[in-house]
Amino acid sequence: MLCLFTQAGNIAAQSAVSKKFQGFLGTYHPFKGTTYGGSGWTEGEPLQNAFAFGENAVISQSAYNGYTFAENIENNCREWNVNKVYGILRPPTEKGVINQPNDSDLLKPFSSEPGMIQGARRFSELSKRCPQISGVIIDDFYNDYPKLLSSEDLRNIKDALVGKRLDGKGRIDRSSPATTPNLKLYIVVYEHQLNKSVDQTVLDAVDGISFWVWKQNESHARFDDYIATIRKNYAGKEILAGVYVYSGKVMMPASVHHLIERAVEHYEKGNVNGLLIFSAIWMSREKITRERWDELALPQVLNRAYYPFLGEGRGRVVDTKTREPIKGALVTIRRRAAGGKSLLVARKFTDDKGEYGFGGWAGRAKGKRAAYEIRVENGSSEPREMRVQLRAGKSLQLADVNLRQ
Repeated sequence: MLCLFTQAGNIAAQSAVSKKFQGFLGTYHPFKGTTYGGSGWTEGEPLQNAFAFGENAVISQSAYNGYTFAENIENNCREWNVNKVYGILRPPTEKGVINQPNDSDLLKPFSSEPGMIQGARRFSELSKRCPQISGVIIDDFYNDYPKLLSSEDLRNIKDALVGKRLDGKGRIDRSSPATTPNLKLYIVVYEHQLNKSVDQTVLDAVDGISFWVWKQNESHARFDDYIATIRKNYAGKEILAGVYVYSGKVMMPASVHHLIERAVEHYEKGNVNGLLIFSAIWMSREKITRERWDELALPQVLNRAYYPFLGEGRGRVVDTKTREPIKGALVTIRRRAAGGKSLLVARKFTDDKGEYGFGGWAGRAKGKRAAYEIRVENGSSEPREMRVQLRAGKSLQLADVNLRQ
């Protein structure tokens, strides 16, 4: 194993403007909009650029919030080159349909009543072109399960996601091989649903929880307790934390800031593996007033609690003999959290120059920096691995990885 270690700087938590790298912060529904300026941010900058979102969740629907589905895939996978992408599936209570056989065009999902099974298959197939796709999230899961979304439906959705054969009528061949077994199935869970008894079908099919505090203004201070409950009730499942800036009513800045700060702390500990904001439209100058932007103070809290502790790694994959760059090599980046847990950070192809890059948490506790494991694969060539540590506020050039073309 090739090892490369670097020292992370000891950066004090402050609201000064920091260099922004992509990390584990993202949005639940991107929006084609711009931000207000202030606190070192440029007025009119596109949302994605301003926040440097490292992961986004996009809905399996023809268009949403100003982007077509095809644009969302192109932007996240190539133009923005984010670390991770999650698909969102609409359940019946959100005007989705379990099985919609005609919803079969990969880049043109139905605009109304999209299929959940077909959506899972869509992201499975697209992940072969866009390895950043990490899985799908079933929205408002317990509003539908088990009455409108049965145990059998859940198994079918999971099987479609992992790439088992699907026929023209939306029927799964369970005996067929899984072609995308790495993809994960997440379900939305709210704080008032944590007292539900979790049945074995859910535990068997679900890989992670997309957690939201529905009564955020009133209950945000209990976030730590909620995370502990999820870790107990859904032992071993990955957690994606969520924070609202608006959800039918305006969220108090104190609740937004608290959840961001606590989620960052839990990320460092390995208790959560992502933070999604609902949604980008409610942070845009096209939708909110300047006064609301200033009240939310997102640049200030992120400049204090998040951006100063991110770093970036950039590398290259080359042919062992010719030293020519290898395009399309698969690069998987994982981090080792507390207790040795391995968590996915990014999964990408190398570009035309054989290059790849990722942003991630460098750590803020002195002597306890995040360790990343990078695995590079290319066809039948033997995979190569290396271990790195990012440096806060810095972009590191990593050692070349040599593979046979």
